[in-house]
Amino acid sequence: MKNSILVLSIAVTLLCGFLLIQKNRQMEAALARAAAAENKREAIASEAAQQQKRNKDLRAQLRESRAESIESAASAQELQRRLAAMPPAVDPTNPVSALFRDQAMREVMKAEARDGVARSVNALFKSGLASQLHLNDTQSDALKQLLTQKGSLMWEQFLLPMMAGEIDESNMAATGKNIRQTLEDNAAQIRSLLGDDGYNAYQWFDKTQPERERLDKFTQQFAGAGQALSDDQRSQLQGIMTEEHTNFQFQHDLGDPFQLDYEHWYDNFTPEKIDAYSAEMEQLNGRIWQRAQTVLTPEQAASFKEFMEQQLQQGRFTARMTTAMMGKK
Repeated sequence: MKNSILVLSIAVTLLCGFLLIQKNRQMEAALARAAAAENKREAIASEAAQQQKRNKDLRAQLRESRAESIESAASAQELQRRLAAMPPAVDPTNPVSALFRDQAMREVMKAEARDGVARSVNALFKSGLASQLHLNDTQSDALKQLLTQKGSLMWEQFLLPMMAGEIDESNMAATGKNIRQTLEDNAAQIRSLLGDDGYNAYQWFDKTQPERERLDKFTQQFAGAGQALSDDQRSQLQGIMTEEHTNFQFQHDLGDPFQLDYEHWYDNFTPEKIDAYSAEMEQLNGRIWQRAQTVLTPEQAASFKEFMEQQLQQGRFTARMTTAMMGKK
């Protein structure tokens, strides 16, 4: 859930969709593609300003690059139809805002966000959240609804309007204050549903969900490389990853929505804080790998280390690209 909130908040969350660095999963990938496409649009827009005689051809290239940025959200045929209905003028000084102000694009991104939130919530329950909390069907449905609301409000009420230029420094403080209050109200409803002990158990389960998902990826890669984990290895490795993550104290935890400053949003993702978070993630990965060597074969341990390094590099790339997309104009 923290992933979908950013997610799409730092998105793909986007930034945050959150999960900005670790949690990118489907939305992170979508955001990385959007950021890459945005770089292409900026270059095209710059050339258009210098060479007016080529405007017609360049506008066609811009339309193609928009399609690339939301490739995972709809089929190419549908995107072409929607893009064909867009106004032909694009502001070359702020192509991101122009793109996300378009109603067709907003609807596509909202649909992608809803799908991302649903996947995140379903992943929690598939991992055993309901049984962990001893919920009946009615309680499970109520919790799913609250978690869906939590993920959706960040995207639809904060991140997308910010990308469209509707939230800037003039109204950031008031909007951020409202978002935090809404998140706190949502948390209070979850606590009321689960009770104090159940709420604490839910928080732990949510915080450690990235480790379960990473382990699923590791397991698939190991099996594909002929280095399949035994059930005992998987159990021990999950315990190591969960324990180390739970006990690690981040200076600035970009994956925790309640540690973010919504009234001064851009201050959360300065280059210095992103670098510090990446360095701390590297420390955490190092601790996990040192212990993992006691339960993995040398070949598995080497593959495990390489995988974690790839994940960290992907997180850094996603954070920087998304920050570039959603940074101060």
